[in-house]
Amino acid sequence: MNTEKKENPICALYPLTKLYLAAVLIAAAVLFPALPARIACFACIHVLAWASGCYRAVVKRWAGTLGILFLIILVVQTLFYPGEQVLFQIWIFQAKREGLMLALKLGILLLDVGGSLIWFFAITSEKALVTALHKAGMSTDMTYILLSTLQMVPVLKQKSAVIMNAQKARGLETEGNVLVRARAFLPVLVPLVLSSLQGTEERALALEARGFSVEGKKTHLFDIRPGKADRVAAVLLTVLLLCMIAGRVELWMA
Repeated sequence: MNTEKKENPICALYPLTKLYLAAVLIAAAVLFPALPARIACFACIHVLAWASGCYRAVVKRWAGTLGILFLIILVVQTLFYPGEQVLFQIWIFQAKREGLMLALKLGILLLDVGGSLIWFFAITSEKALVTALHKAGMSTDMTYILLSTLQMVPVLKQKSAVIMNAQKARGLETEGNVLVRARAFLPVLVPLVLSSLQGTEERALALEARGFSVEGKKTHLFDIRPGKADRVAAVLLTVLLLCMIAGRVELWMA
């Protein structure tokens, strides 16, 4: 059973069970390219995020990343995709229905795939995911690489904020027009790169001190195990996935 104390039953599921659920949602969006099916999948992700207690966090990440890409796809495809049914015209650009429908299909597919992953990482810690993957058979080297990759952006963001504040205290102008920000880029970038290299060496020494490269069975201070709910969820998701594949095959042969 998962030793992480989480009151929400969905969040308390085993990390690989939640990853399997996200994969099934992605498979549903890919297997059924019709616009209503992808909208339904998008609605399911919203319901799942709300039931998981992380709706605001998921929507915020959606709006900051996938929402911008969706708008770009919508504008470019609608205005530049060749078609015959003109909806309206802006200057020399004509918005066509064919481009709009293609943009909606591609954009909502992007929201479905990215939204499923955003939901998964919003309720799953990197430590729990890496531990589950290691127990599933992934090598120690691969799990460390995966954990380092997942933690890279937050760590660099935190370090850059510290360096930026330090440079501000020394009188460096970091706010203003584009030229001012460009001049501040190098004084911030160089310490960031050097501190990252130093941090890499320190992590390597810490891993060796803990016997990272020693052959033999490893023990874990943090441990998680799948429970009964995970086994039931895995069976239901497998049945659902098989039904979707059978339905897709039937539609292809019809």
